[in-house]
Amino acid sequence: MKMQKSNIAYNLTTLRQLNKFSQEEVAERIGVSRQAVAKWETGQSVPDILNCDALAKLYDVELDDL
Repeated sequence: MKMQKSNIAYNLTTLRQLNKFSQEEVAERIGVSRQAVAKWETGQSVPDILNCDALAKLYDVELDDL
């Protein structure tokens, strides 16, 4: 059975695509590896609260919107 992506994984992917960023660009802007961004977007892991805050600022959304 195929796992459904979590809401945060879906939201991070959608926000990145709407802002026309590559995973590499997001990683550079918030100071993590591209692999970390890929894992967040596939639901293999979730960003910690500090990275969530950085992502919310990058995408200009509220933390709750992630």
